[in-house]
Order: sequence, then C-alpha cells, then structure tokens
Amino acid sequence: MDTFFSQNLQFLRKSLEGKVSQEKMADELMIKKSTLGSYESGRAEPRYTDLVKLSEYFNVNIDELLKTDLSVKRPEPKQEERLRILTTTVSVDNEDNIEYVPIKAVAGYVNGYGDLDYISNLPVFNVPFLAKDKKYRVFPIQGDSMLPLREGSLVFAEYIENWKAVKDGTVCVVVTRSEGIVLKKVFNYLAEMNVLVLKSTNEHYAPYPVLGDDIQELWKFVGYYSSKYPL
Repeated sequence: MDTFFSQNLQFLRKSLEGKVSQEKMADELMIKKSTLGSYESGRAEPRYTDLVKLSEYFNVNIDELLKTDLSVKRPEPKQEERLRILTTTVSVDNEDNIEYVPIKAVAGYVNGYGDLDYISNLPVFNVPFLAKDKKYRVFPIQGDSMLPLREGSLVFAEYIENWKAVKDGTVCVVVTRSEGIVLKKVFNYLAEMNVLVLKSTNEHYAPYPVLGDDIQELWKFVGYYSSKYPL
C-alpha cells in the first residue's frame, strides 16, 4: 500500500471543520475506532470497502488518496475520460474480424493490445450470429474463479468504449496492467472514485478493487464455448 495513505488520512481528518476526532469519524463511517487508528498510524492496510467509504467521506478519488500527498497538492477537478482507440483488424470484405487471444498469447496481450503488429498476428474468424455493428474478441478462461465456466473455456466478449456506463453486476473481461486478463463481475465506482470492484462467481474468491488507471480494456461477456459440460 502506498505510504501516502496514512498521512493523507490524518491530514484530511484534521482539515475537517470542528476538529473531528477519530472516534466521531469512525462512528460516522461505521468502522471501529481501533481500525481507523491503525489506518492513520500505518499499522494496517485498508479493506476496499473502507477505502470506498473514506473516498466518499472526503470526496477524494481512491487513486489520489493512495498516491498523492494531499498536504502538498489538493486533488484537481476530475478530467473528462480520455479517448480510447481500439487496435483491430478487418476481413477482405472490410468487416471487423473476431480476433482470438490463445493461452500462449495472453501474457503478451497486456503489452501488445495497442500494437497493430501484435494484433495482426492473432488468429481471426467470423461468427454469423453476432451483430456486425459491434466489435468482438475471444479470450481464454484460466482458473476456477468463474464457475460454472471451466478452465479452458473461450469467452466471446464485446468491446466497451464507455467504462462509466457499465452496470453493476455485468460480467466483463477486464484487461489490467497488474493482473493481465481476468473475467469477473464488475461493480462500477469509476465516476465517483476511479475504481472497479471485481467479484468472482466462485464464492471462495474475495472481491477486490482495481484502480481505473490500471485498466487497459473492458469487454462485455456475450457468450462462451467449451468442450466440457458446465459444472
């Protein structure tokens, strides 16, 4: 966890009108005073649910709360979402191909998703029952976090341009710098806090947050193929 978190928390609390105590703030946030004290002293890392509460309480993005020294630089107004350009290929009929990212190419995709040479070398095909006015790509599923889909299943996904419009509970392929390619249910806090919370359908896996700045692409689940019967 970034070292700015604890000092930012102290700074923001002490900047509140009326000299708000740890006890009062903990009561308002519905967390234990000892937990808040541990966060301020740097003895504990915050849970994502508490990060969300603190971000809303101070009206500060989670990314800024973690990475910016707020005692020196106050948060700037949120900027409009930057334009996203998808690197893609087309068929001889000038229609979008459906590129397939095989297992052996997954690691390279995180760095090569915007590289035309890389994308051009992916296998491609067409599926007649998918809408021609939307962009699709196929990703392999690894692990058992999204049961009943089995490892090795191939997920067909539709490109999402406006991330902030994604509804809570939507199943998405999320491409991040830190984790690579994952399939998860998405809970969207990008507009307020620059965070997505990712949740597995397998309850053995805990939800976790991903900062908007770590996300490279979002693709909406539209179907899958598997040679094995679902569990």
